Amino acid sequence: MLDYAICEIAGKQYKAVPNKPLEVTLRDGEGVLAKTLLIVEDGKVKLGKPYLKEQLRFKVVEQKLGRKIRVFKYHAKANYRKTRGFRSKLTRIVLDSVKS
Repeated sequence: MLDYAICEIAGKQYKAVPNKPLEVTLRDGEGVLAKTLLIVEDGKVKLGKPYLKEQLRFKVVEQKLGRKIRVFKYHAKANYRKTRGFRSKLTRIVLDSVKS
């Protein structure tokens, strides 16, 4: 039984736990394959140099927008003020299986 795994998706590293959702940057398709750096099964650790041969397969649960960030530009004494907003696009995924 898989305890947890450390994987790399789009250049970022995440800790994946079975049946626990994970939010990553926007991914297309119905599933996501991730490079695996470390796997812990029943207390035994497998460490890659830098990656393991196994890949983690994730199932896409939903696409959503992240929380809103306000960006404010200001120049003193110049009457220059600009406000912009930004919301990152996220994909919520759940660990499905380990692919050899």
